[in-house]
Amino acid sequence: MHSITLQQITSNFAKTNAGKTLHHPVLLKYIREFLINSSVLQTLESTCKDGKIYIWGAKFERHHQLNKMDWRQCVFLFRQGAIVNEAGVLIVIEVNEELAHHLWGQDSDGETWGIIFFFKELKSGLSIPARVINRIIGYKDTNHWQGLVTITTAQADEVIQLIKTTRAVAEAEK
Repeated sequence: MHSITLQQITSNFAKTNAGKTLHHPVLLKYIREFLINSSVLQTLESTCKDGKIYIWGAKFERHHQLNKMDWRQCVFLFRQGAIVNEAGVLIVIEVNEELAHHLWGQDSDGETWGIIFFFKELKSGLSIPARVINRIIGYKDTNHWQGLVTITTAQADEVIQLIKTTRAVAEAEK
């Protein structure tokens, strides 16, 4: 079964981090030395032939969400304000505080975002109201997706189909 992970980008720290590693890919050669799991490096090298990778992170307190994420079956939805504007399929995860500190430093709580998520590509230019996603998954229209939340219900497939359809319409209009 597919899953979706809901991520809000609202704090200044999150916005800054998104500008560094989510809105623009990072060259794998710049993070290679920090990767602690050789299988993660192999996966990234074999998947990202151009050597570019998109990266996001989460605090360790969200660790309980990881068991819901099936790599290559989990679509991350990123929202700013009330709009989902980016989506990406998860390639692999590495828990790595040193890499997180290298990429983003510490947030205002003095924590790093040591759960690291890697994406081959992100689809930007989406403009889906978060309330539409919320309705599909059974949340209130005004739910703001605090923290990082993964949904594994059948509604996740409906959301993924919506993302695919929206992306296809946007590409056709270009």
